Amino acid sequence: MQLVDTDVLIDHFHGVTAATEYIASALLADGELFISAISVSEILAGMRKGEEADTEELLALFTIQPVGEAEARAAGMYLNQFAQTHRLELGDSIVAATARVLGAELITRNVKHYPMSDIVIRAPERGRKKR
Repeated sequence: MQLVDTDVLIDHFHGVTAATEYIASALLADGELFISAISVSEILAGMRKGEEADTEELLALFTIQPVGEAEARAAGMYLNQFAQTHRLELGDSIVAATARVLGAELITRNVKHYPMSDIVIRAPERGRKKR
């Protein structure tokens, strides 16, 4: 099971081939990929006029994991432990907590944002932009 971080979705929108290929191959291999409800908020916040349809098509590929009490509690523990030493932000703490609760591998390019040792974190290849 894999939870995809927002940065991978953003890379896809910016034409990074590796991100698009990762999403496609992971969906073919596993049949299901997860994103946090926080990623939905982050993607919609950065959406430009005219990108609405493409954004909704991309989001429809994923199972969106809501943020419940278990995720909130785990995120709070992460913030308590890492906010001062690693500048952990609320959004990242919730994404990490979602991976923990799901028992999912977190797929992110921003590995340094996630100092937790109780979740598996993997970075996909960066790749180049499509031409």
